[in-house]
Amino acid sequence: MNKNVINAIRNIGKADAYLLSSVQNVAYATNFSGDCSQLLVTANGAYFFTDFRYVEQARIEVQNAEVVMTGGGDRLSKINGFLSENAIHSLGIEKDDVTVKVFEGYQGTFEPYYSYIDVAEDLLALRMVKTEEELVKIKKAARANEVALNELLPFIKPGVSELDIRAELEYRMQRQGMDLAFPTIVAAGLNSALPHATPSAYKLCEGDLLTIDFGCRYQGYCSDMTRTFGIGNIDGQRKKIYDIVKHAQESAAAAAVPGADTLTVDAVARDIIAENGYGEYYDHGTGHGVGRFIHELPVLNPRASSLLGENMVYTVEPGIYVPGIGGVRIEDMHIGGLGSVYTFSKELILL
Repeated sequence: MNKNVINAIRNIGKADAYLLSSVQNVAYATNFSGDCSQLLVTANGAYFFTDFRYVEQARIEVQNAEVVMTGGGDRLSKINGFLSENAIHSLGIEKDDVTVKVFEGYQGTFEPYYSYIDVAEDLLALRMVKTEEELVKIKKAARANEVALNELLPFIKPGVSELDIRAELEYRMQRQGMDLAFPTIVAAGLNSALPHATPSAYKLCEGDLLTIDFGCRYQGYCSDMTRTFGIGNIDGQRKKIYDIVKHAQESAAAAAVPGADTLTVDAVARDIIAENGYGEYYDHGTGHGVGRFIHELPVLNPRASSLLGENMVYTVEPGIYVPGIGGVRIEDMHIGGLGSVYTFSKELILL
């Protein structure tokens, strides 16, 4: 995979060389599992820069790049040496990752005639279609989600706090050898009307809605899943909201096939929610790509048009959030051409 990735980076065609700095993109191109490293890709070779802490690890893990050890603050000067040897005049960088301080270091160390070109979106586009190796890791992370959630369900009951639920769920993910893909969301009662609520000491009550949004990371690849539950018996309005979201989610998922426009998929979910009178309570995108980042390309929202393809990985996650009542979100992760990676029921489960 890595040789093909490095060749694809060379073929971006926007610069003479490319300096990757984010942990995710360096790992994508080299298989390196550490941090604090950079990868320079030129027409003549690829060079991996790291320090004493990681050099032996890099010699084992890094593929298709020469490992260069740096230390004592000499990394930029060593990178500049390779730039000079390769007669580089334009350098592609990840502006999303490079801080002002780091960029000032580039300007102060590299030759003054270099021009800098942002290739962050190009790198995201390269990562959009997953290899079989990547899909295996994503599926393993997704399976750990389901195992953890199934183990958690008996613990959920009135009187248990959001913080307790988060702790129990994260324990069940991590004991499977998983890292957390993002901060776990546990939102009950009125807090469930906050799409990205922070778990609190609030204790579950009879009649609450409970939304749990969580993900695992396995060998650098993420999973993402959301389910909403009822605590005891919930009233008719909350049940109605749940049924609308379920219908919107399943309809949009059925439309999210290779060749579909992301605008169309988003509209399927958004129109169903609006037609049922809750359009003003749904104001986030219907989905997003998943890979090394929890939010990648493609984007399924009303503002961006792109075509879904085979082996792309993306979520479908509409929701309704009514202040003073509560909220519902249901999220599955899909692989283009293969469908959902999850088998966990989307029927309303009362706990």
